[in-house]
Amino acid sequence: MASGDGNWNSFMYKSDSGRYRQKNSTIFYNHWLPNNQEDLLPEKLDLEDENLPDIYEEFDTLVHATTLENANAILRDGFKPRPVVDNSVVNDTYRLMNWSGGEIIPRPQHPVRDVNILWYGPCTFQQLQDPTYAMKRYGNVVFSMNSLFGYEGLIRKGLNLYFIEVIEYLTSSASRILVSHRDYPTLRKFDPYKLGGPLYIKETRSGHKFYYTSSLKRCDGQIVKNVLEIMQEEFNRSGYFKIDELRLNNHFVSFCYCKEAKKDVSDLVVPFDPAEVKTEDGIMPHLLPNILKLAITLATSRNSNKILLLTQFPGEQTRDKKLREELERVHQEASRKYREVVKEGLNTASLIDMAVQGITCMSKQDIVQSYLHMLMLIPESHHSELTESLWKKISSVLMDPITE
Repeated sequence: MASGDGNWNSFMYKSDSGRYRQKNSTIFYNHWLPNNQEDLLPEKLDLEDENLPDIYEEFDTLVHATTLENANAILRDGFKPRPVVDNSVVNDTYRLMNWSGGEIIPRPQHPVRDVNILWYGPCTFQQLQDPTYAMKRYGNVVFSMNSLFGYEGLIRKGLNLYFIEVIEYLTSSASRILVSHRDYPTLRKFDPYKLGGPLYIKETRSGHKFYYTSSLKRCDGQIVKNVLEIMQEEFNRSGYFKIDELRLNNHFVSFCYCKEAKKDVSDLVVPFDPAEVKTEDGIMPHLLPNILKLAITLATSRNSNKILLLTQFPGEQTRDKKLREELERVHQEASRKYREVVKEGLNTASLIDMAVQGITCMSKQDIVQSYLHMLMLIPESHHSELTESLWKKISSVLMDPITE
């Protein structure tokens, strides 16, 4: 294996994670690609066996998780791909070392260090419709791909896949694969139709099935949990002006709990609480108002794109009944608070100013407070009509449950 010469087909590097153990000792991450990617597998595969080993888990969608603040911006302006900014061989702001720990100077420049990408991970629609399912780290709002085909997916003529790296964290690993319309001769091409890698696409008579490896072998032989991370490169070839619209329209949106939130979003997310008791309809108490909040965000978005909301309710009738009841409850409570605010003698200009400020930070407030700010923007004589008109808009963005 190469170590320090900028060979991105096979390498073994270390990086300074920026984290420390006790006594201020640095934690280093390993970044590597073996000569043979099958060396990553916990067990040797029988390539003639039609039954996949247990380490391969099937998925039918790729998801991008974020906070409600970021989701509002995406719905308004579309996805905004950015260069890699975390610990990676791609990001040249991190110290890169050879396997023995010596810093590499000058640092080898990665060919996609300035490329704008979107991050995705594998999931299933069944998981997204499970009220107990929680996303990790990045937020509560999940954009899930309707189709894995086309410019915005994994399969299309002219798409190239590249194996970027395996990162060994403290107790887990991540396999990163770049999906791009460009050619990068110095990167390792990845064949997803060949069994043995962290991503496997199986062609069948009825279509395609998608799999990822849930565990991999570290360079020291230890078997750890693995996640597949898809780096989707921004498609900006001239003549394709509607690719951003195509990409956004290829997504559903759902609200999930978030666990192990990143430090920079931990104050914004709704965390998962294992002690929360389910209702008789299978929806945990704090999930319902947040689903409604996202529904209102979608229904009142100024973006012309039609994004549908995927929910965790067991059926359409239960979903509509529960969401409608919650909407009416929120309206009544917000109306009561509105009357209290008016009693304070605030003038119309002050009310509107409060409302505008509130909407800009909607996700940081509970649903009643958010609804209250909407009431402040319309004449009081129209308050009673808001629930009905809003429900019509919400109904238009609710999608049918996805069944196998």
